[in-house]
Amino acid sequence: MKIVIDCRFWGVKHTGLGRYTQNLVESILKQDKKSEFYLIFSQENTNKNILNEFKNIKLVFSSAKHYSLKEQIEIPKLLSKIKPDLVHFPHFNVPYFDKYPFVVTIHDLIKHYSRGLETTTKSPLTYFLKYLAYKQIFRNSVLKSRKIIVPSKAVKKEILKFYQVNENKIKVIYEGVDQGFLKEGKASDPKVIEKYEIKKPYFLYTGNVYPHKNVRRLILAIKAVNNHKKLNLVIVSSRDVFLKRIEKLISQFKAQDFVRMVGFVTDKDLKVLYSQAEAFINPSLMEGFGLPGLEAMASQCPILVSSIPVFKEVYGNGAIYFDPQNVDDIKNKIISFLKLSSKEKQFLVNKGKNQVKKYSWQKCARKTLEAYF
Repeated sequence: MKIVIDCRFWGVKHTGLGRYTQNLVESILKQDKKSEFYLIFSQENTNKNILNEFKNIKLVFSSAKHYSLKEQIEIPKLLSKIKPDLVHFPHFNVPYFDKYPFVVTIHDLIKHYSRGLETTTKSPLTYFLKYLAYKQIFRNSVLKSRKIIVPSKAVKKEILKFYQVNENKIKVIYEGVDQGFLKEGKASDPKVIEKYEIKKPYFLYTGNVYPHKNVRRLILAIKAVNNHKKLNLVIVSSRDVFLKRIEKLISQFKAQDFVRMVGFVTDKDLKVLYSQAEAFINPSLMEGFGLPGLEAMASQCPILVSSIPVFKEVYGNGAIYFDPQNVDDIKNKIISFLKLSSKEKQFLVNKGKNQVKKYSWQKCARKTLEAYF
């Protein structure tokens, strides 16, 4: 079988989508030695070392950027030369005129809800045109796909709410956790804390700072906590067009003394930041899965998160939940957590360690291969 996988999002610098693409593809290649794989990479984001690890792959290069008009033209041309039996697009941006059978991964439907000029840095006209294109491309990828892979039951429910598709076509395949986070023991390199100029004690938030991530309320909650007990907030976020808005909010709320913004962090350093944090916190209003929380659990870090359905599905009883719309509730849950004894906090950590065992990239790859065939 000749399979093409779009790997242009490859790598951790593409945040959750990049992690998904890299870990899934590497795990698939370890399990399927018979199929012939063609991996589409961008010129500036290529992993040629993969050729030394696996013999049944060929690399194909594209200069087309994601969500561009060029993508709609160039990718179908590449596919016409390869003539694949199946294509896997790990995101909704499937070329509209693709004529080959494909599987698509839909990570979330956040843009279906989070819309309007406050959710963009573009001009009103540009935003309007891009949103129209998004809706059309998304609809095409859902309706024309052979199979739809989603990371949670919550996303499957949302797709069925918006589109008339057979629910058997949608496969819930949970994602995994990188091996580096699963190593036993807490990472405790003081040089990492010094390198990023982090003050203890701190809560850690990792991910982008788009409006639906609700970081504004988080900063307000931490500020309110500081009226009772000193606590810092470390925000790890890279390559995000909304960073300037958050920096402006930090200044507006006079939060410079307790909020530390950190850019791109390697996985090795990130495990230390998780391990040394009082807790990981995520106040997001909408998500498709929740990898950072699982990374925190694997790093023996307690987690406090929004009480949204997908987090309850993924984290189970391994988390403390709060109402993300209510700053007072976020503040009160943080204060309650800080009052827990060491034994009580360790009990929460242990529940997280048990929960994270449910997720692996090997299992994700095996179920994805089943969806291919």
